[in-house]
Amino acid sequence: MTGTHPLEPAVADRYRDEFLRYLSQTVPGRKELVVTAAHGSTVVGSDGTEYIDLTSGIAVANVGHANPDVVAAVREMVETMTHVNVYGRYVIPAQVDFARELASITPADLDVSFLTNSGAEAIEGALKLGRKASGRPGILAFEGAFHGRTMGALSVTWKEQYRRPFEPLVPGVRFVPFGDLEAAEAAMTDDVGVVIVEPIQGEAGVVIPPDGFLAGLRQLCDDRGAILVFDEVQGGMGRSGRWFSLEHWDVTPDVIVSAKALGGGLPLGAFTARAALMATLLDPPLSHLTTFGGNPVSCAAGLAAIRFIKRNGLVERAAELGTHLATRLDAMVDAGIGVARYRARGLWTAIDLVDPSITNTVVAEAQRRGVLVGSMLHNAATIRIVPPLVIERDQLDRGLDVLADSVVAIAGR
Repeated sequence: MTGTHPLEPAVADRYRDEFLRYLSQTVPGRKELVVTAAHGSTVVGSDGTEYIDLTSGIAVANVGHANPDVVAAVREMVETMTHVNVYGRYVIPAQVDFARELASITPADLDVSFLTNSGAEAIEGALKLGRKASGRPGILAFEGAFHGRTMGALSVTWKEQYRRPFEPLVPGVRFVPFGDLEAAEAAMTDDVGVVIVEPIQGEAGVVIPPDGFLAGLRQLCDDRGAILVFDEVQGGMGRSGRWFSLEHWDVTPDVIVSAKALGGGLPLGAFTARAALMATLLDPPLSHLTTFGGNPVSCAAGLAAIRFIKRNGLVERAAELGTHLATRLDAMVDAGIGVARYRARGLWTAIDLVDPSITNTVVAEAQRRGVLVGSMLHNAATIRIVPPLVIERDQLDRGLDVLADSVVAIAGR
């Protein structure tokens, strides 16, 4: 691999120390892996060790790390412009080109987007849009949900451990069990103007709703005049074997929120809706705005990423490789090595271990053996597998072999 950029051990140690010294820490402990390069489905450590990446930087690198098409588009745009006033004053062709391409993959006539820097920021915009359009302040969210860390997004994120230190948050939010349509209907009082849901819950452990649940929410919102928001930040851009995970149930929300893989590795998010609904933000003018959202460099990267996925059939490939992945995981469960069960759609998988207390140790052991996997924010007993959609089958198999060996090594202690 070119561009591995190895570091002398003393230099790598200095970076570990200065990471703790100069960067705000939210997770305790010194980090072992210093990353100096990443290409395709491989991440390279400071000593030159290559790791098979089964995390995609948490579902970001769907087109692979440093995708050549994305790199070329970014290089060309950086040489053309980096930043101008991105909203309200000028027309920027890169924004228009990207938004048009995004509209080509979103369902029905959801084809007008507000571009942001991140998923959390896009959630904030979607909540504002829903409140303003419905005229009602109440928000219905779901147990197990993760929508982000900013104040509005945190308010609709379920885990109390994350919310409690920052309360009071946005008022009027209530949570009901994911998949329970009766509970959702009972909670839809007259003040509820927004219903926000992940069609497949990511951080809860790739939790798939029962058939009829999303369609029932759609009907409920239609009946009550509420705005239905689908959070596709983790599930979009082909991850589940469809462009958006909502397509597994053929239900169209009022607003789709996208981010993570949307920018091909650069910061880019969006909330997308019908033109009439998005026009709500015109009254009063500038009722929603951003300085950097829709940055031309990020838009160029996002455009290249969507076109790369289309040209290389990565959505279909995610579905096909997902079938192979499921076969391998079935074998792990049947082998009795310590894997209890798994949940998956496409290349989006959560694995539950028989002994949940060893999950983080297994993750660390897999890294020691050269494979990167992760855990879930809302489900510490679960291992996350979300490889780049470009991963080769033999790479995926080698990564799964290492994971299985790691489970055996730790579970057998």
